[in-house]
Amino acid sequence: MRPERFIALAILGGILSSNAFCSWAMGGDAEAEKKPIRVMVDPRIELVSLIFHLAGNPEYGRSRVDGYGEDIETYFESFKDHAVIRKAKTLRKTRGVSFDAPMSLAVYCTDAKKLEERVPFDKSPDGLDRRWPLRGAREFLRAAREFAKESRFQEFIAAHQPLYETAESRMKALLAEEAHPEWFGKFFGTRTQASFTVVLGMQNGGSCYGPHCRLPDGKEELYCILGVWETDSEGMPVFNAGMLGTVVHEFCHSYANPIIEQHTKELQAAGAKIFPQVASAMKRQAYGNWQTMMYESLVRACTARYIRCYQGEEPYQTAIRYERNNSFLWIEGLSGLLGEYEGQRDIYPTLDVFVPRIVAFFDEYAKEQKAP
Repeated sequence: MRPERFIALAILGGILSSNAFCSWAMGGDAEAEKKPIRVMVDPRIELVSLIFHLAGNPEYGRSRVDGYGEDIETYFESFKDHAVIRKAKTLRKTRGVSFDAPMSLAVYCTDAKKLEERVPFDKSPDGLDRRWPLRGAREFLRAAREFAKESRFQEFIAAHQPLYETAESRMKALLAEEAHPEWFGKFFGTRTQASFTVVLGMQNGGSCYGPHCRLPDGKEELYCILGVWETDSEGMPVFNAGMLGTVVHEFCHSYANPIIEQHTKELQAAGAKIFPQVASAMKRQAYGNWQTMMYESLVRACTARYIRCYQGEEPYQTAIRYERNNSFLWIEGLSGLLGEYEGQRDIYPTLDVFVPRIVAFFDEYAKEQKAP
C-alpha cells in the first residue's frame, strides 16, 4: 500500500455505524471467534525494515514515533555500509526489491536471529515475492544474520520493549472492540487453517503491507503489516477505528491476490488494455504493471464492501470517490458487481466461483477504452 492511502482511510473511520448493509454477513462465525487477531511488534519485520531503511528505500524510512527513528539512526549509524545494506541496495536496483517484497521474505523467516527458511525457497513458496531470486534471497539472509549479530540487534529490540508493549495493547483493544474478522471467511470463503496477525511496523509511518505465509502442514498466516503514523502527547502510538479500513485492505490481499494469479490468462487482455490508460497514476502509487493494478482493484472493491457492511452508505461512497481519484475509475462498477455476488450466495458460495463475472466485467470495461 502506498503511504498516502492511510490518510483517506482514516477519514472513513469514526464510530462504526450500526446500519447493516450485508445481512448475509451478520451473526457470529465460530471458526473466526476461536481465532482472534494476533497483534505484535515482530522483530523479523523490524529487522528487514531496518535493513531496507539503511539501504535508502524511502518507504522504510517514515517513522513517526517520537524518538524511535532517532534511536535507529544513532544505534545503527556505523552499520550503514554493512554487506547486507549493500546487498539490499543491489537487489532494489537490479530486481526492484522494495515496498511489499522485503516483507514477503520476512514472514518466511523463522526468527530475527537464525533467519532460516520456514519453507525451502527453492520450492517457490506461495507468497514469497518473485522479485527475490533464490540465490539472492539466501545471500541476503546470510548477510542479515551477520548484521543482526554484529549490530546487537536483539539488544535494540529488548531496549524498546516498553514501547512495543504499549503499542500492542492499544491495538489489541481497538480490534477487540471494533474488528470483524469473521467477514473474511464469509465474504471470500472459509479458510479453516488461516490465522490473522497485525504486525505494527514501527519504522514505516503510513506504509502498510499484506503478505502471507503458507506452511507445509497447510496452515496459513495472513498478515497486515500496519505502519504506525499517529502518536499521543507522550509520543506513544495510538490507533483509532479509522485505521480498520487499512487493516481490512491488507488482509484482503491474502485473499484477492491469489484469485487474480489463478486467472491471469483470462484477465490479461483486459488488463493490458486498461493499464496504459492510467499508467502514470498507477506508477505514482508504485503499481507498475497491469497485474498489480488488478490486485489493487479487487482488494479495494472488497474493502469498499466491508466498509459498506459495517460503516454504512456515506463512508462507502467516500471510499469509492477516493479510489476513483486514485484512477481506479472502474471501482464503483466493480464494487457494485460484488454487491450482486453478496446477494446471490446460493449461486456463488465463494468469490472463486464468481470470478467469471469479474473477468467479464473487465472485458466489457476494456472494450470501452480507446488506444492511448
